[in-house]
Amino acid sequence: MNADILSCQELTKSYGGVKAVTGASFTVGAGEIVGLVGPNGAGKSTMVDLIGGEQQPDSGQVLAGGVPLAGSPSRRARRAGLARTYQYPQVAGALTARENIIVGGLARGLSSGLGLLAAAARGVVAPAGRALREEAGQIAARLGLHRIDRLAADLTLGELRLLEVARALLQHPRIALLDEPFAGLASDGIAGLSESIRTVAAGGTAVLLVDHNVDIVASMADRMVLMAGGTVVFDGAPRDCLASTEMQAVYFGTGQVDR
Repeated sequence: MNADILSCQELTKSYGGVKAVTGASFTVGAGEIVGLVGPNGAGKSTMVDLIGGEQQPDSGQVLAGGVPLAGSPSRRARRAGLARTYQYPQVAGALTARENIIVGGLARGLSSGLGLLAAAARGVVAPAGRALREEAGQIAARLGLHRIDRLAADLTLGELRLLEVARALLQHPRIALLDEPFAGLASDGIAGLSESIRTVAAGGTAVLLVDHNVDIVASMADRMVLMAGGTVVFDGAPRDCLASTEMQAVYFGTGQVDR
């Protein structure tokens, strides 16, 4: 059993009178790929934001290596080695794809998420060394992202998603939160991204993979965590999750979910 690198314990988050997440708990071990799945409104995006630091829980805590994880996204990047992608890609359109990726290699020394991109636009990436530029190119090539000296503003949505993943991987993270990374990708992009995620996990990174494509998640994950109505209703092997009454109830409306 791999040691738990990421542990979510009884997380709860409400917006006014609406409970987005209620008492949600799960773990991700070193070198483990955990797929977080569920229909729209299940609480997945809120969970990722609570882990990443974009939002703070009303109660419960997130641990990284047994230590409470708190503070801003940049603080979590520096202190816990946490990197993430976003459901809606966040890139600096005025920079090239390569320069956006290089920002990942500088992330732990900069102060904030979007502020990091602003700093890059002011020239922080300009002095990046040759080794960092070459590594950015190598990661992009493995993912199937080509011609990375184009402006990010000229990339397709699928290419922007690969760019974000490449930027996250250049941080050499202990924890990788991948939010909808497969959306909009062609088959070669899916293949390249899948291989890269497996390679990163094999190196010991704890990977939390969130995607609406349950089949892709099931093909890659060591475990699947199924959410419904803001709670975790199943946590186990992908095959067991797909065959579970909870999965049938959540996605096909058959039976009731036992909470």
